[in-house]
Amino acid sequence: MKETSGRLRYAGMCVLLAATALAFQGPAWGQTQSRLEARVTAAVKTVEAACRGDLARYCSTVTPGEGRILLCLEAHADKISDGCDYALFQASRNLDRALDTIAQAADACGPDIDRYCSRVPEGGGRVADCLSAKKDSLSKRCSSIVGRLQKTK
Repeated sequence: MKETSGRLRYAGMCVLLAATALAFQGPAWGQTQSRLEARVTAAVKTVEAACRGDLARYCSTVTPGEGRILLCLEAHADKISDGCDYALFQASRNLDRALDTIAQAADACGPDIDRYCSRVPEGGGRVADCLSAKKDSLSKRCSSIVGRLQKTK
């Protein structure tokens, strides 16, 4: 059996974490949310394209939502195509990197957000904009993360 079953579980975990993160509208989120949404959307499209045949063959009767399609692919992990397997692997890696960046930003900038941006309304990149405006006053750790995020816009 291929390593697909483990990859599917990992991809599923990443998608669930991403969905949880997307539902969170708290501080330290800013424009990173838009980039994560874009990554999740791109990952889904890539996996759908690469797995189209496998989805039609094994999961055509499954009602989408709540991870059922991913669970269906996992149930047929020993039969899915190499292209689908690779797309799932790449998607899980990319989502994992995005979530790691978000966690780093939240850890590094939490105190600075409390100090400088606690009255800024959440969402729409306003907290990130506030941090950017206060860049000279931020801790070294937070300033470094804000600088990295600004370069990836």
